[in-house]
Order: sequence, then C-alpha cells, then structure tokens
Amino acid sequence: MNAVKSIANEVKNDRLQIEAIDQDILQKYLCTSDFPDPELMIRTSGEYRISNFLLYQLAYAELYFTNVRWPEFRKNNLYEALIDYQGRERRFGKTSKQINEVS
Repeated sequence: MNAVKSIANEVKNDRLQIEAIDQDILQKYLCTSDFPDPELMIRTSGEYRISNFLLYQLAYAELYFTNVRWPEFRKNNLYEALIDYQGRERRFGKTSKQINEVS
C-alpha cells in the first residue's frame, strides 16, 4: 500500500504521469526495490498460505511448505527444501510447452 500511495502522491504533485506507471515503476516504489525477488519461499508450521507476505515479490517464486514450526526449523530442513527446489522447473509464469518452444 505504501508504494501505491507514494505513486499516487507523485501523480498528484505532477512528478509522474499516469501513462508512465507500469510494472517497473511499481517495483521501484516497493520497500524491497533494492533487493532481488525471492526465488524460494519456505512456509513453516503446516500452513498453506502466504499471509500477505511479499505478495508482489513472490509472483514467480517457488513455494515450499513444511509442517516443521519455525523455532524447530534446522539446517536439515533447509537442505530438504533446497533439494525440493532443485527438482523444480522454473517457468516464470509460462507453461512447460512455452519454455520448450523458446529453447
């Protein structure tokens, strides 16, 4: 919401044209704009939701869910998540067929 409010303020004060607002502009105004988007999000405690956590930034992230609660999450749990991640096909919003057509 802070990003949207900042963009609206820029438009209101004639420092940004509405036509210029695109995905890159939104990304620029996010509080995480200086960081790369996550590639893997690990959700602990058996919950199968992301609870509004980094909604925009997680668009193409791989999600990993585990029943282990955060205080008990250890190196071997991270290892399991990374092994799972390595077996994934990263498609970034495309289908497998679309990716193979480009190759």
